[in-house]
Amino acid sequence: MLRQRVFGSLVAESASMQSLLRLVERVAVSKHPVLLTGESGTGKEVLAHAIHALSQRGPFIVVNCGAIPEQLLESTLFGHEKGAFTGASQAQAGKFEQAENGTLLLDEISEMPLLLQAKLLRVLQEREVERVGGQKPIKVNIRVLATTNRDMAAEVAAGRFREDLYYRLNVFPLTIPALRQRRGDILPLARKVLQRFAQQMGRPSLAFSPQAEVALLAHSWDGNVRELENVVQRAAILALDDIIEPAQLLLPTPPATSVSESAATQVLPMDMDSIERRSILETLEQVNGSRKLAAERLGISERTLRYKLKQYRESEEP
Repeated sequence: MLRQRVFGSLVAESASMQSLLRLVERVAVSKHPVLLTGESGTGKEVLAHAIHALSQRGPFIVVNCGAIPEQLLESTLFGHEKGAFTGASQAQAGKFEQAENGTLLLDEISEMPLLLQAKLLRVLQEREVERVGGQKPIKVNIRVLATTNRDMAAEVAAGRFREDLYYRLNVFPLTIPALRQRRGDILPLARKVLQRFAQQMGRPSLAFSPQAEVALLAHSWDGNVRELENVVQRAAILALDDIIEPAQLLLPTPPATSVSESAATQVLPMDMDSIERRSILETLEQVNGSRKLAAERLGISERTLRYKLKQYRESEEP
């Protein structure tokens, strides 16, 4: 089944990601633009691929608006005719034409210059492009997706992004939560990434120790999924045997907090037992108290989970 094949490649065990995938499934069948927002490294392009796959449209073309020099971006997107500028020795179709009957992903759309934003708006409105140096419009049938890691409303307010284009692209806004906001996905993601690297390295038995998994849960993951992939790959290389320990993750130690600051801000303790307890209780809440599902997500046995919960209850008794 197409849905199982597409979603099967994604890790989305947290409630927030499950909700997002339900939206993706509904949005994919439409032809309207989708604006994917979220911090760098959250997987916006991965989700764009999923939307395209579920739409069953033609080619999937990606343009990184922040990686192409401004003077080349126009011709990259819209194409050019022979002699349109120095070096244009022959006509060239742009990405819009190349994506005919398919999907065009405009990655980091907030980096597009204002002049090109006006031309993009016209393409979205008229469903036709005009090559640089061209005289006649070319009809196109494409689905446009866009991504950004910026606050687009703030970009519009600052005059860096056209308001009319923002609303044209923002027909279906989808925000991908940061990894720290979907903590139920941290360990499943880490295990999946480790499995991939372990296969590539010819070490399929690589696994995290319980202490390493607690350390993974404790980290803030400011770099999101991209940072997690780097940490896991590094640990796989450093592992001396089949078990990865916390030291091989090379995660930074949380900064020390004075007693007075801790008391004033009520910061949760960062010792391993407290982090493990918090992770278990949060996971149980996400699965509505199902011990079986919680144990599966945490990667432990139901017997271990029962033992942990019993310890927590006893520690709270007067």
